[in-house]
Amino acid sequence: MAEPRNTKRMFADELEAMMEETPLSKVRVRDLCARCGVERCTFYYHFKDKYDLVAWMLDQESLRAAEGARRFTRAHFAEGLRLIWERRAFYRRAFEEGSQNSIYRHHLEYCIRENEALLRRHLGVKDLSRTAAFEARFFSLGTAGSLGPWLAGEIVATPEQLTDSLFDCMPPTLRKAYAAQAKLEGDAR
Repeated sequence: MAEPRNTKRMFADELEAMMEETPLSKVRVRDLCARCGVERCTFYYHFKDKYDLVAWMLDQESLRAAEGARRFTRAHFAEGLRLIWERRAFYRRAFEEGSQNSIYRHHLEYCIRENEALLRRHLGVKDLSRTAAFEARFFSLGTAGSLGPWLAGEIVATPEQLTDSLFDCMPPTLRKAYAAQAKLEGDAR
């Protein structure tokens, strides 16, 4: 059996090719596996469902972005958006899917987890205040909510311009937490 990363990448590449003609809602795991020449159990060994595969693909973009820039910086955000923009046709189609397992929901939950964890570390608390939790959720909703419209051309901006717009809207406590964490990570490198 191929290495898990290579097998996952094989499914990702084939899904991206399938979605050039078929919306994600119409893609069937059985068809994806047939195109890859593997049994369905191979797919389910790596992923819960097709939405989990798309989430893995988006997470890979985030990991790639982290290789080139310190996290919690404008450069990191812009790099992540640039990587998504390079494959915008695929991600646009993925963000059009509105099911409960949608990539939007995955991205939103990821953003909320990251922003809440960052604020807890920054503030040195186990539980966030109502205001701090709201800041994390507010910024996460703006970040996740802007991707679909941006990919669809409803928000006209380069990755850097969208990053600047998002950072300009960042709530104050979260802004301080981002700056402090970026400095910490810069000092650690």
